Amino acid sequence: MTRMATSGAVRRPRAPHPASVVALVLAWWRTVVLVLWAAGWFAALAVHGGGSWHFFATGGRVLADLDDGTTAGLHVYAEHPLLQIGPVALGLAWALTQLSAGHGLLAAEALGTASGAAVVVLVHGIDGRLRRRRGTAARKGAEGPLLLATACFTPVWLYAAISSAHLDDVLALTFCVIALSCVLSDHPAWAGVAVAAAVDSKPWALPVTVVLLALPGLRSRAIGVGAAVVGVTAGWLPFFVADPQTIRAMHYTIVNRPLSGLHLLDPRAARTPFWDRPLQTAIGLVLGGVAVWRRRTTGVLLLVMASRLALDPGTNRYYTAGLAAGALLWDVAGSRRRWPWWSLTVVLALHLARWVPALDPLHGSAMIAFALAATYVILVGPLRAERPPTIPSGSAGAAPLHRWAMLTVTSGRAARSGGAGGGRTDLRSSRTAAAGWRL
Repeated sequence: MTRMATSGAVRRPRAPHPASVVALVLAWWRTVVLVLWAAGWFAALAVHGGGSWHFFATGGRVLADLDDGTTAGLHVYAEHPLLQIGPVALGLAWALTQLSAGHGLLAAEALGTASGAAVVVLVHGIDGRLRRRRGTAARKGAEGPLLLATACFTPVWLYAAISSAHLDDVLALTFCVIALSCVLSDHPAWAGVAVAAAVDSKPWALPVTVVLLALPGLRSRAIGVGAAVVGVTAGWLPFFVADPQTIRAMHYTIVNRPLSGLHLLDPRAARTPFWDRPLQTAIGLVLGGVAVWRRRTTGVLLLVMASRLALDPGTNRYYTAGLAAGALLWDVAGSRRRWPWWSLTVVLALHLARWVPALDPLHGSAMIAFALAATYVILVGPLRAERPPTIPSGSAGAAPLHRWAMLTVTSGRAARSGGAGGGRTDLRSSRTAAAGWRL
């Protein structure tokens, strides 16, 4: 009877633990700070925003004019080669103008701001997913550095999304981060679609396709690459079929500015050399491929953007948005450093420094030095591995390697705890270390 009464008693809800309440308050406090920080930058940049929106307004209108069979519709790139904007970005620019009753710029700025928030959320999700795969906990006291990395990213991104209103770069970068998130989630088809959407928004995103090689297994890679090929073909082939002169857009050149890294390397070139764009793409593919091979996929975006800008004839200030996104991803999910040094370098040395005329002569060399440093650190330097070495099951060396993994985990814990409890083996952690992860 007593047992029945006890089991039938209504349990009172337990009061939340004070530590949980404090953690929740701190989490909300950080969110509020970041929202206010972004709102302040939005208000400041929107006053004179939309510097390049006329390209999107004109291109979207011309693309949508399907009745004009000679200079508009699918002839847009043949007749207007200066529109170095992908069809996805042009189509979306036209749609935003129609849906917002003519306020396309405001709609694009709002979309760009929301895309920046999505990038931050995705990057933090990628970091959490990689930590679970590695079987490691979040770094102690990492809230401050993560907050700082996001704070560095915000003004650079919003400059591209609001002041310049470059919808194509905003979309391409967002889709690149989405693609990496899909790769980590083992969604090969969606990863391929995201890569294709990035290339269809801005062609410079082509080297980022190497992240598809980080998918687990040959079948998944084939699905991802196949989806990307189909998506890119569907986006660009109709323009080449309708008007072969679309090839003119691929040969469009811009002035080789004195501030650029390309001018430092080739001062005699007045405009974009014929070899520059192919070399940018090739270097991005090679560096990104090596990063995937070295299991440092979170550094692909930073390598692609840094190598591209080091060899680019243009020096537009919104270009650094790609570096900011790559640096945020690397600082949060890839680097071993506690503080976001790459994000700090981008916002201070490569972005805000552009408003100091005395530093202009250093911009080209700073961009080249940044690219070289990023290449060395990401591809050569010691890092947190994205997965431990895979141990073939049933092999002769599996048992010794398994014991080695157990010893490594135990020794690491003993070192962190100062030797207390160091002799106790956590079987679950050892299995995690020995099993290996894909990426």
